[in-house]
Amino acid sequence: MDPEGEENPSAVAPVQATGNKNDGQNLAKVFKTDFDAKYNIVDIQTPLNAFMSGQYKRSYAYSTLQNELPVVLTKVIDSITKDKNELVTQFAPNNFVQNSREELKIIIGLISRLKYELQTDKPFQQFNGDEPDREQWNNFITHLPEDGRTFYRACWMHTQSYMYRKLYSFVENSIFLKEFDFFAKIKEHSLTRSQDAILSLSKYTRRTENNLDMFSELLKYNLWSNRNDLEDNDAHIFNMQVLEDFTTLDDCIIANNATDIWNCLCNKKSDRHQVDIVLDSAGYELFNDFLLAEYIIEKGMADKVCFHVKAHPGFVSNATARDFHFTLEYLSNHADYIISLLGQKFLEFYKEGKFELAATSYFWTSSNAFHRMRSLEPELYTNLQRSKLIIFKGDLNYRKLLSDVCWESSQDIKTCLGGFIPSNLCALRIIKSEVICGLRAGVCDDLLKQEPQWMSSCSYGLIQYVDGSREYGY
Repeated sequence: MDPEGEENPSAVAPVQATGNKNDGQNLAKVFKTDFDAKYNIVDIQTPLNAFMSGQYKRSYAYSTLQNELPVVLTKVIDSITKDKNELVTQFAPNNFVQNSREELKIIIGLISRLKYELQTDKPFQQFNGDEPDREQWNNFITHLPEDGRTFYRACWMHTQSYMYRKLYSFVENSIFLKEFDFFAKIKEHSLTRSQDAILSLSKYTRRTENNLDMFSELLKYNLWSNRNDLEDNDAHIFNMQVLEDFTTLDDCIIANNATDIWNCLCNKKSDRHQVDIVLDSAGYELFNDFLLAEYIIEKGMADKVCFHVKAHPGFVSNATARDFHFTLEYLSNHADYIISLLGQKFLEFYKEGKFELAATSYFWTSSNAFHRMRSLEPELYTNLQRSKLIIFKGDLNYRKLLSDVCWESSQDIKTCLGGFIPSNLCALRIIKSEVICGLRAGVCDDLLKQEPQWMSSCSYGLIQYVDGSREYGY
């Protein structure tokens, strides 16, 4: 892992003093509170070509560090406290009940300390347990610049990835709770509460035409499933509204390269017969990923679809191997006959190798932008080069594609990828942050006039495509 300043040569470092005696006076003009002054927060938007960072008060990064991440940790503490008896029963042998209760107290204390470190902009701490990726993380932290290794000063992507990695390490290094997923119940609820939409889609997609219109429709269902907030109790209402008339949101898809993606998948001259999906969220979104994969296979566009999950739970909704298998089992054993039949079909695809779960890679949960993959995880990069199309789901994967840099919105996407083009790429993403590129000139300005916070409103999406064939001549 490289230091923050080397993540992308086109990005600029966070604001820092130059040694000039006027620095303090200039920065004081944008300090608004004691907190801002103490932690060097500046009251500006993220500058163009800068890494996203909590240092910029008018950025969504700052908002998440202030208002979202502490709440996530608080809810984890609350859920452990509420479910402690259930957890002890589930994970601890009968003669170690008291020991497991003490261990839960220790874990709660560690989470509380992590929350304190977040809220007071403390430096990232080394990993000292049995984490499989300990060496990579410690090397990454060590090589960060001194003023770029705290929660607010670091690149936003680094901060979030570190927090969730540190959070999971608390159970990973425990004795009794090694298999515990803090967010499992939330993800499972996202799936079970969506059964009306799941049933509607299951029925509707049993007889689909092999044409661009049908494929584009499935892409849109998949795209809008990424809007689901796993803790939003009204998400199922939105899902049903999309199914009733998916075209009502077409104006909110500000980039749509569905035709290019269709042409890529229909290319019979390609010697690549695999499609890869780098997953984002579990729950209803993962069900939509299975539907899209089924269509790709049944229409002869690929022999198999390979799913890439996260190595450990994180970002509340991230899909893990456990979520992958839970979803297949839930669908195949569903009380509704149609859902059950479809789930059994997906399960059969998995057994036949048409659905494949990729080998676990800690690269997906690291702080690295994807353009570092070739040097840090060459085997993973080589595997992706065998793919006909790589589909990246969600906001976090998009940010890692673009190095978590605040690009000019009309900047060519290949420039922003920093050389990461192992094959043809597709991004399906509901926009939840200011990291974006490849838009038509003027689109961003028009939206800013209508809705200043549009980039973090979760109301807009994009379906982007990058042609990798011209890069390597296949």
